[in-house]
Amino acid sequence: MVGRPNPGKVPVIPSVEERRMKAWRLHDRGDFRLEEVALPEIRPGWVLVKVKVVQVAVVDRGYLEGMPHPHQARIARMLAEGKPVQVGHEYCGEVVEIGPGVATLNVGDRVTSAGGQIHCGTCSNCLAGRESQCVSPLHIGVEIPGAFAEYMSIPEWGMVTVPDGPTDNEVAALQPLGICVSDVRSASIKMGDTVAVLGQGAMGLGCLQVAKLAGAGLLVAADVRPEALDLSLDFGANAALNSAETDPVGEVRRLTEGLGADVVFEAAGGRKQDGLAGFQTLQQALQMVRRGGKVFQVANLEGLLELDPVFLCSRSIKYLFPDPVTAENLSYAAFLVASKRIKVSPQITHVLHGLDKLPEAMEITVNKAKFRTSNPPQIVVG
Repeated sequence: MVGRPNPGKVPVIPSVEERRMKAWRLHDRGDFRLEEVALPEIRPGWVLVKVKVVQVAVVDRGYLEGMPHPHQARIARMLAEGKPVQVGHEYCGEVVEIGPGVATLNVGDRVTSAGGQIHCGTCSNCLAGRESQCVSPLHIGVEIPGAFAEYMSIPEWGMVTVPDGPTDNEVAALQPLGICVSDVRSASIKMGDTVAVLGQGAMGLGCLQVAKLAGAGLLVAADVRPEALDLSLDFGANAALNSAETDPVGEVRRLTEGLGADVVFEAAGGRKQDGLAGFQTLQQALQMVRRGGKVFQVANLEGLLELDPVFLCSRSIKYLFPDPVTAENLSYAAFLVASKRIKVSPQITHVLHGLDKLPEAMEITVNKAKFRTSNPPQIVVG
């Protein structure tokens, strides 16, 4: 083993003769297999991480079905070349081995990643301190095999150590919360701003809580699931609107005396076959924001979008996409959970045990209303 063991923490890793692991790998669209494969190689500057808990995101299901996304062409090319793809990027892990040159991590550290993208560290943007705008990033699930496995190998600069306090399940939920921190920071919320959050899944509930800490005044939550709206009220929403029973645009207008919300986070849109709202909630967001207000696109939308530029221009509406999540944002998210300023545990309702349960977790992910959950399901790996 290369590196510095952390006294008191003795992780269990396979012997030299048994350096094999189980991993889910995609061989073709719809062909997803649980296989026994070799442990990943530990390069200089990289670490071997034992996956403790992995959380299943909607985008992970999308990879398997060929959902349009920035890496679709690259994944298609890998599959055509006979190179299986291993996804999964929301996880809690433990460092069990470190490669030559690793300076910031110790064996036994509990870690996670800020997102599915890890900066290269060598391009012009990285060298200028703009790591979030890396020209040639590495992607977990593409160049880096992901966390639907017992072990994964990642560059040390793609890791964030997590303080004591949050449970392993909470750590697995930190990556979406880190994105929410980035979303709210991008919105530059002013003290007392009226904020509406459409969609009360993991992202919506995260944005709601971070916005409250950022100084939001009136906080309005909207969803079609009563259990999600109950959580919204527990997490600090002043009003919880059931969009299946009332017009959220009219209600936001009524609550703001006709002015509209200063900031709207659209966290409900996406493919309807995944239980999401399509483009409907974005259109609602654009109608409920005030003149000169901001709409932030939190949810991942798919396909071509029709917008009325005359409407947006005449009302000076700003339709924006947040900055990428960074290690700093993820560390702050971990601090917020550790200090109990933000709640994550009440959202985690479906925890399965064993990698073989991944198909069941995928089913829950795209049928949250049926299974009455807001957070994606989690799998305890080891």
